This record gives sequence, C-alpha cells and structure tokens, in this order.
Amino acid sequence: MSQTLYVTCMVSAGLFEGEFYVTVKDSAVYVDRGKVRVDATPNNGDKIKGQVIAYFIEEKSDQVLVELPGEPVVGGLRAWVPKGDLTYAQTA
Repeated sequence: MSQTLYVTCMVSAGLFEGEFYVTVKDSAVYVDRGKVRVDATPNNGDKIKGQVIAYFIEEKSDQVLVELPGEPVVGGLRAWVPKGDLTYAQTA
C-alpha cells in the first residue's frame, strides 16, 4: 500500500464552498477541500501556500510526475514537480 503524497501548491477560494482552486506549476484544478492542507482558509482573491494530495506517476532525475485530484481548469491533471516539493503524510 502506498503512502499519501502531498505536493506544494498555491491555494485560492474555489467556486463552491467545498472546494479550493489549486495551482501546481502550469496546472490549475478545482479540488475538494478535504484533499488540501492549508494553515488558513484563503479569502476571495487571496493566494496562499498549501499542499494538495497527489498521485505518483513517474520519477526522472530530480523531478516527479504527479497526478492531481479534481477538475482541471488550466493544463491537465499531471505536472512535473521537483522532489523537494513533495512530502508524505505521517501515519499514526
């Protein structure tokens, strides 16, 4: 079983109460709030740093291809990110 993986992202308010607008590199998606970690909820127009659940697809050198959950707005659901932008959820 694989561990839950998070990738660093920018987070804004979504169109609906239960979602965030998340940007990772050149991809932007609407994601369920339960799949995003933030220190505070962004207000309309605010962009804050956060982390979104991501699914590991492929690894090359210092980059990892991840797939994001949600509905794509800009680009696709996949993005190449530096390994340093990834963290694993802590297990109990």
